[in-house]
Amino acid sequence: MDHSQTSPSAFRAEFTYTDPILSDFEALYGKKGTVSLPARILCGVLGTVGAVYFGVELYTQGLSIARVGYLILCSLMILVALSSRKRSGSDETLKKYRKHYLNQKVSFRIDENGVEMKLQGQKNFARSKFSQIYSLLETERCFYFVIKGKAYYILSKDALADPDGLRRYMERQCRKKFQSFQL
Repeated sequence: MDHSQTSPSAFRAEFTYTDPILSDFEALYGKKGTVSLPARILCGVLGTVGAVYFGVELYTQGLSIARVGYLILCSLMILVALSSRKRSGSDETLKKYRKHYLNQKVSFRIDENGVEMKLQGQKNFARSKFSQIYSLLETERCFYFVIKGKAYYILSKDALADPDGLRRYMERQCRKKFQSFQL
């Protein structure tokens, strides 16, 4: 692991993607964007009660835009409550990351130009400007910079000399706050 940092505005890290790092990513990917069980229960109860109430109101009081709108809203709440926790397509995305990253050495450079990542042995590298990063996520083990729905930069905190400094730098450059996930 290289813990070098060249200046307050340039961060470098080198490390190998290990099973614990990729397992952390898989846990985050499965958890991100899901609705918690208490929220699903609340949506189910409120949606069912609302659907019954506004359904009866619609039947007894007649058609009204407000009643129809509330009935639709309650029906959507029921759908949220019944939704599966598993994200569609997640298995393929996770397999792709594990296949291409496991045991691969990676180097990161983060500076005023954005984030650059290069896997060892590959000619090409990934580079993104800060404006292309639409979400900053973190777990106890890693930072994640999301550039597309299924494209993540995965950066191990252990490879950084100053994780707190990088967090502040990324939040300032991206004009976003990190979302923290407990796994």
